[in-house]
Amino acid sequence: MILRNQYVLDLFTQIVTVKKKNIIINTLLSLALGCFLLYIVFNKIDLNSFFSKLSEINYSWIYLSMFISVFEHILRGYRWNLLMQTPKTNLSTYVTTNVMIVSYFFALFIPRFNDFIRCYLISKTNKIKISTSLGTVVSERILDLISLFLILLIFITLEFDLFYSFLKEHVFINITLNPINFFWLLLVFLFLFLLIKYFSKSSKKFREKFTEFKSGLFSVKHIYTNKAFIVSTLLLWFIYFLMGYVIFFSFNETNTLGVNAGFAVLIAGSIGMIVPVNAGIGAYHFLVASILISYNINYESGLFFATLLHTSQIICLAILGVFSSIILFLKIRSNEE
Repeated sequence: MILRNQYVLDLFTQIVTVKKKNIIINTLLSLALGCFLLYIVFNKIDLNSFFSKLSEINYSWIYLSMFISVFEHILRGYRWNLLMQTPKTNLSTYVTTNVMIVSYFFALFIPRFNDFIRCYLISKTNKIKISTSLGTVVSERILDLISLFLILLIFITLEFDLFYSFLKEHVFINITLNPINFFWLLLVFLFLFLLIKYFSKSSKKFREKFTEFKSGLFSVKHIYTNKAFIVSTLLLWFIYFLMGYVIFFSFNETNTLGVNAGFAVLIAGSIGMIVPVNAGIGAYHFLVASILISYNINYESGLFFATLLHTSQIICLAILGVFSSIILFLKIRSNEE
């Protein structure tokens, strides 16, 4: 039976139909910001020396980190499944996991659009209204932000002296002693303000649709006391921690770092991924490398670690994304036959 719509073509058609102009502008802005941040981060790095470190690392730890990240996607799919479960739905973790992977895979090319993509895909695989699934996505995002904030508070409590010293030595002094740094900081804040203002305007229609997914948002409030949901959330953050921590052992400069440094990387990396650029490029590298300075790791080695961790996860996501795209293509095709 001939398909009414090809899976990939249909997906891109939906994306382009919704916000063609905004998607193009947002993507170009994100790409430009990412390239600018990468330039700032790598500007003073000797690239020959930097890449020569690749011959010195133990790749077994890199592969282990990539293997661990597979469970991150499974847990995310499982947790989203819990959020959407109602007496009328019949979802499998297998489907929600593949939907989650594909949405993040597409987000590598179209930043900040993965939430719509996964809601669209789940509507195709299981006939769940986009407005309903979008409510669960909003709930999930809120929970993740709260979780990150709590982890940050715990970290500051345990490492207050280090945190204060980092701000004092690498932020406040650099700004106050050098007017040029202060000027650049003002420019960065101005740029971020304009960027946020633009994104807010571009999402006006999205906000006007709030009533359409309100039922989905409030229908999941009972899940926060569900033991499976709580345990899966804790495990998810533990896996995020492990993904970075095991890479400490891949090369000499970082193999003596402990658990506290691992949590510092988790927090810095999570904040870096919030920045509206493709896959957090530039921002992720800068924040992770900067926080490792507080653990007596020089900037270049910290940047090398951040690049290893970030790149390995992108490669893993790309591989999984291809396979999950094929799986969902077959699933949607079987639904339409």
